[in-house]
Amino acid sequence: MTDSSKHRQLAVAIVRDISPKDLVAVQAWAEGLIAIKEGNQSRLNKARAAIALTLVSKIVWPAVKSAAATTKKIGWDDRSSTARLGLAGAGVGLALFGGQSAGIAALGTAIGLPLWIVLGAGSAFAGVFVEEIRRARASTTDQSNPSQNPMD
Repeated sequence: MTDSSKHRQLAVAIVRDISPKDLVAVQAWAEGLIAIKEGNQSRLNKARAAIALTLVSKIVWPAVKSAAATTKKIGWDDRSSTARLGLAGAGVGLALFGGQSAGIAALGTAIGLPLWIVLGAGSAFAGVFVEEIRRARASTTDQSNPSQNPMD
């Protein structure tokens, strides 16, 4: 199975668990992480921005925790020891030098997801995730506004 198909399966599973009303906020959060990833900031500033975005997006927090649990396998279990060391180092660095209690939260599982997206290989997942959110929102809109058939 390719990484792309794994990402799609994971995104579908996560989006399925998010309530339709929260999809808009989760989409904005994921798009924000992609923008941070593509920015010209240092890795430390990107990590701080990702955590800040996640903490500010309070409506997203339950979905992020759910997504973090689901992505643990891809974001941690299937990573090399070098990648794990990098993620752990980022978490410890934020714990020691981050502000506004972000350091404490950085040690939690939920912070691993935005760091994986911004600093690791998760940006490919983020694109697929946003795509699946858009598809789910379109499906929800179509179901809530069925078109009227003029022949009825």
